Amino acid sequence: MIFCDSSFLIALLVKKDYFHRAATSHAAGFTDSIPFTLLAELEVSNTLRRALREKTITRAEHDAAFLQIETDLADGILTRRDVPQSELYRKARELSKKHTPVIPARSLDILHTAAALLLGADTLCSLDLRQRDLAKAAGLKLLPLRMPK
Repeated sequence: MIFCDSSFLIALLVKKDYFHRAATSHAAGFTDSIPFTLLAELEVSNTLRRALREKTITRAEHDAAFLQIETDLADGILTRRDVPQSELYRKARELSKKHTPVIPARSLDILHTAAALLLGADTLCSLDLRQRDLAKAAGLKLLPLRMPK
């Protein structure tokens, strides 16, 4: 299973995102639905709202992104996946203890990686360098294989 963090999901949704072309190219090869956790939903939604406030996207782009999320959920491209909070935080504490002394992972990076592992993902799609370092250290394969330039 492929798990996408919010950096990858935002790149898919926002056409003027620097990584949009690379993200859509990789996502075109996905054969399974993308798990959409509550954490991913919060991060994606908040990022879109911040971008609107900061005027890096227009109201039309903001609204189109939210409509795309709803369409992707209805079409099964995204699937809401629940991760029990006690398990998520247990796994996150374990990852933090093991990897943060070496990798300066942020709490949200740790939570995304914990969710991916608990959902049974073998691959993580991310465009965030720290997220990628943590996921790799936790045993997940990475997409894209190398960061786009």
